[in-house]
Amino acid sequence: MGLQYNEIDDAVLLTQNLLIQRGAFVDMQTDLTDFVAVREMWRRRQRQFEGGLAWEFEAQVDHNHSARAVTLYEKDSSSFGDTMIMGEVDVRHVNAHYIYDQRDKAFQRGGTAIVNLVQTRYVAMMISFYELLEDYLWGKPEDSSDKKSPYGIAYWVVKNHQEGFHGGNPVGFVDGAAKIDSVAYPRWRNYTAKYADISKEDLIRKMRRAQRRTNFRSPVSHAVPNLSNMGNGIYTNDNVIGLMEELLEAQNMNLGNDLASKDGRTLFKGTPVVYAPKLDLDTTDPVYMLDWKRMAIGVMPGWENNLSKPEPVPNMHLVRRVDLDCSLNMVCTDRRRNAVISK
Repeated sequence: MGLQYNEIDDAVLLTQNLLIQRGAFVDMQTDLTDFVAVREMWRRRQRQFEGGLAWEFEAQVDHNHSARAVTLYEKDSSSFGDTMIMGEVDVRHVNAHYIYDQRDKAFQRGGTAIVNLVQTRYVAMMISFYELLEDYLWGKPEDSSDKKSPYGIAYWVVKNHQEGFHGGNPVGFVDGAAKIDSVAYPRWRNYTAKYADISKEDLIRKMRRAQRRTNFRSPVSHAVPNLSNMGNGIYTNDNVIGLMEELLEAQNMNLGNDLASKDGRTLFKGTPVVYAPKLDLDTTDPVYMLDWKRMAIGVMPGWENNLSKPEPVPNMHLVRRVDLDCSLNMVCTDRRRNAVISK
């Protein structure tokens, strides 16, 4: 039995709510084999930020250099220097939507036809959202004039061919990441290195150095504003992880009958090396070594996944639109605990 026009929008709303609760997603609409950024960052590492439209954090980038050797009765020498800096990250907004016409055949048939129609439209919207989010979370805005695109890994973790802490300001952002200039504050830089071969003598050796040199431990116990309780993550593309798996097989003699026994099992110091299909487009074959305690997706409370009710489309009185709105941005509070090694 078909639905009356005044019943259709309620049916759509009920159906999409059930789809969300059941997680009814089937992905056959994209060339990406996996949405690593969406899974690793969006779903696991969200952090709500209360307050205004800009998220702020403080970092202490130097000590006060007051320690010195003294003699008996020596006069004191006093000075003051402000060692605190403020980082600022603006909130960005992402929208996706789907539409339907109340005269669609499914609404005349009722029952499962309505479920199928809403499901396909809803899933198409969500895949569009996740594919765009995957782009954003691995990339960066073109430059500081882009006030819409969210920040991503390439914004916070900048490549450089020199080995050491040379990941400076992102290209196009002269004021620096989070408006902190890494020229003025060199400790606001991530670790970088260049490699030529995926071998123990080249890439693996530089990954070991990067892990040691980014593992900062303070001699003074104090509260640290960690963004999550998660550990580190290592991400790369197919070119790199394929050869890493072959290196792993070469050092393990008892492989049995499985020709690809180490696929998906590559670890570096206990941390899984994760294949990120989006990085296949990066010809520098990067290896990102990220500290998730200092990096997260900041979201505005109530706007993590805001799905609207069906609303009329202007000048199309029988067409309804459902909107998905998210207010978010990526935040990193300590760049020097992160590294990227690339060709």
